[in-house]
Amino acid sequence: MLGGRCFSSLKSAVQGCIRHGHPARQSNAHVYNYSRRVLSTGNKPVDNAAEKSPVSFASLALMAITGGAVALYFNTQKEERLKEVSKNVTSVGKPALGGPFALVDIHGQPKTDVSYQGKFALLYFGFTHCPDICPSELVKIGKVMDLLAKKGYGGLVKPVFISVDPSRDSIGQLRYYAQDFHPDIDYLTGTTEQVAAAAKAYRVYFSKAHDVDVDSEEEYLVDHSIVLYLVAPNGEFAEFYTQRTEVPDVIDRMVKQFKAAGVAK
Repeated sequence: MLGGRCFSSLKSAVQGCIRHGHPARQSNAHVYNYSRRVLSTGNKPVDNAAEKSPVSFASLALMAITGGAVALYFNTQKEERLKEVSKNVTSVGKPALGGPFALVDIHGQPKTDVSYQGKFALLYFGFTHCPDICPSELVKIGKVMDLLAKKGYGGLVKPVFISVDPSRDSIGQLRYYAQDFHPDIDYLTGTTEQVAAAAKAYRVYFSKAHDVDVDSEEEYLVDHSIVLYLVAPNGEFAEFYTQRTEVPDVIDRMVKQFKAAGVAK
């Protein structure tokens, strides 16, 4: 009887599992399926976390693009703020700039500071072997001259380029260089002492990037100040414009100088 009851109970239990989906049967099925996955992956359990990793190449690329866009935005905003500040800067008094100089032009004719009195002079110190900044500033001067003429202020300003590299910037070199820029610009050079005196009068910094034999053909650069100096018709320094000052702002400030000097309404 005992054996019969046990068999009957076991049979009932099995039938109950079949009818009601007993957890024990589901657990066995899970183990079976898990074993199949282990065998199919070379006896190594599948790491579902690795398959569903939240970090991917696409997300990393998106993060890099977003970071670059944010950096570009802040750099653009910084440039705009600097431009706005440069427009609103008000100088109190005048710096002690300007003074006599004696140089020669591309025709070999002597030129001094007195030669440019009677009208405004726009001075720029540079050198003809400058790869980018000097050409850009001379193009800027050309745009200023054209816009002044367009607004009815032509003939009030004489632009002047003064070389800070007299060892290479001979009269012939300046004459050749002048062909690429605005025809109103005068080009001056001189001895090392004459150029140094002119630069000192306007506190222009210049220095060779490294020491070389000036008689050699080795190329070298000259570090120098990047400033445009406006000199009034009486020979006195009026104001200066930095590299950041844009052409429209230069024009607006020049017109104020013209009116203050009584040469324009």
